[in-house]
Amino acid sequence: MVKGFVLQWHISESCNLKCLHCYQEGHLPVSLNSEQLLDILNQYRHLLRELGTKGHINITGGEPLCSPHFFKLLEEFKTDRDLYSFSILTNGTLITDEIAKKIASYGPEYVQVSLEGGKKTNDYIRGKGVYTRVARAVKLLKKYNIYVSLSFTATALNYKELPKVVKFAKKYGVDTVWSDRYIPLNTQKDNLSMDKEQTKEYLDIITKASFELRRQGCKTEVALYRALQFLKTNNLPYSCTAGKTLLTVMENGDLVPCRRMPIVVGNLLENNMLDLYENSNIMKMLRRDTTPDDCEDCDYSMFCKGGLKCLTYAIYGDLNHKDIGCYM
Repeated sequence: MVKGFVLQWHISESCNLKCLHCYQEGHLPVSLNSEQLLDILNQYRHLLRELGTKGHINITGGEPLCSPHFFKLLEEFKTDRDLYSFSILTNGTLITDEIAKKIASYGPEYVQVSLEGGKKTNDYIRGKGVYTRVARAVKLLKKYNIYVSLSFTATALNYKELPKVVKFAKKYGVDTVWSDRYIPLNTQKDNLSMDKEQTKEYLDIITKASFELRRQGCKTEVALYRALQFLKTNNLPYSCTAGKTLLTVMENGDLVPCRRMPIVVGNLLENNMLDLYENSNIMKMLRRDTTPDDCEDCDYSMFCKGGLKCLTYAIYGDLNHKDIGCYM
């Protein structure tokens, strides 16, 4: 697990796919220039030094490999190994042998590639032929000894197909399968959002898959440290870190607590990252106890603090409600 102050950095909105569940309402090629990106990186460096902590950058998009500045940023990351680590979140479809080898030379903590179920379902969500291209990408990344994570976004459409993703992971030597629930694009539920019963079934499925891999002594792991998953595992509840030790920079320089909680606190072309982090009322609120009123009598509230806050914000427009998937 990555520790330290995490920056999720969307370096461009450009993407070669148009996935069914994408958080981007449009696919305009919005991106900053090299000088602006380097200024944002310097702001992050300054924040880490002022806070006296190590950091980690998740570089993503859109599709980060669509950005002409992708490898230039990796060159910068290479000079800061003592200050922060980094990982790459990609759809995997643009990874060639040459690109995999080049990525390996920069020493990422991991590369995360997305898969949404079996071939038919995945390609319905992500596009024709994507399943095969993801398999090729994983093989190439493992060829160069890169730690690979598979990301599965659980929706009402595909949550039952998680075991197929785990089977894929075992076949291709993936290190970790990571999953979280879909967040709708607006304040209304849509046909991709899971209801309470579907969420409960999803938690059963992911817990069973994880325990079965452990029983088999399999190298592949299914990560279980996400909101509400403790209800099945009896592990310590996950607590949202958005605005605390997680910040997200959008492709236009907007700073938000999390990509899935798009509350803009300022723009880094005009404001300073450290100032926004320390002085924004939103950031201050997130660092306080934000346990919803309807969770106060729950024994887990001190740690869980209401579950998946970005989902609560998407559904209700505020944070003072418990996770809609919680059945406690």
